[in-house]
Amino acid sequence: MTKRVLIVPKGYLGDLVLTSPVIEALKASSPDIHITMLVPPQFVSFVKSDPLVDDVIVFDRRTIGKGWKGLKMFAREVAARRFDRAYSFHRSPRTSLLLWLAKVPERIGYSDAIASFLYTRRVERSARCHEVIRNLELISEDLSAELQGELEGLRRPGPNAVSERFTLRVPRIEHDEVSESIRTVVDDPKPYMVLSPGSAWETKRWSTAGFREVAAGLIARGMRVVIVGAPDDSAACQEVAAGLGPDVVNTCGRTSLLELIHIIRCSQGVVCNDSLALHLASATGRPTVVVYCATSPLFGFGPWKNRAIVVEKTDLFCKPCRRHGSKSCPTGTNACMEGVSGATVLQALLDLRSEDIRLRGGSSFKVISS
Repeated sequence: MTKRVLIVPKGYLGDLVLTSPVIEALKASSPDIHITMLVPPQFVSFVKSDPLVDDVIVFDRRTIGKGWKGLKMFAREVAARRFDRAYSFHRSPRTSLLLWLAKVPERIGYSDAIASFLYTRRVERSARCHEVIRNLELISEDLSAELQGELEGLRRPGPNAVSERFTLRVPRIEHDEVSESIRTVVDDPKPYMVLSPGSAWETKRWSTAGFREVAAGLIARGMRVVIVGAPDDSAACQEVAAGLGPDVVNTCGRTSLLELIHIIRCSQGVVCNDSLALHLASATGRPTVVVYCATSPLFGFGPWKNRAIVVEKTDLFCKPCRRHGSKSCPTGTNACMEGVSGATVLQALLDLRSEDIRLRGGSSFKVISS
């Protein structure tokens, strides 16, 4: 009998990418399982492009699920789907209550979720491991013995065998489907690196001066630089690109999400902050140098299954200051954002291209303290 399963990921696109190994693992363990994802409207097309997702439910928390009355009405819609099981990666009380109101027989969530008493199975959330592993732990009891064994190997410290299992997955767009302007960028025979200076949080943004220094160094070595970002990142992207010449192409705000993924997939490597670009680089297997400012890879959101180097300033009493960053530096110094030099990041990128940095398991990466 086919199991009908509902998956409720967390609310950011990066979190959705980090949940993708869960879908593959469930399908590999139970090929006839029917998977429905509950996501906000802006992620529907992204999720529908995944061939392993059977159905999508749109949940706009600001409209459909707003207030007690709205939540009850939406819960009735979910109940009508007659799900056998639901996995909630979202730890909000509204999600816990929604699944309870929808009368899903098996409701699995993290034990530290608010209102976790409404779940029928509570899973302890590991602290010092990658988010992909934490996501897989939530479904571990329902995986095949083989996959449980491989997950257990990833939990253990030290080197692990590298496998194709539990990789991040993102949609692939055909080259002739991208806009002409983006095809021109990708088709140029001169190789390029992607620089992504933006982030939703100010204290996650490495200095634009640092990104400019990296860009100039790459150009001097005969490479192109493609700058990417969301419309909100336009000021930072323009500052990085200004005056560096025709070998710098600023695509900020000019790409769809699928085009952004295509640009990263076709690149020689990525330099970015702790942001969505980091997870897209991991999903596409691109060599990556990521600068951690206010946050830390120890929180579990580092590179995954790609060759990567982490650069951060570690000799600060205030770092990391917040798990997800903030709008301004609490100490007023911006030390974590400005304390990493462009020369250090550029050298890390050059080393990454020339050295044989071997993958070990999932979240292994080289760390450089600046």
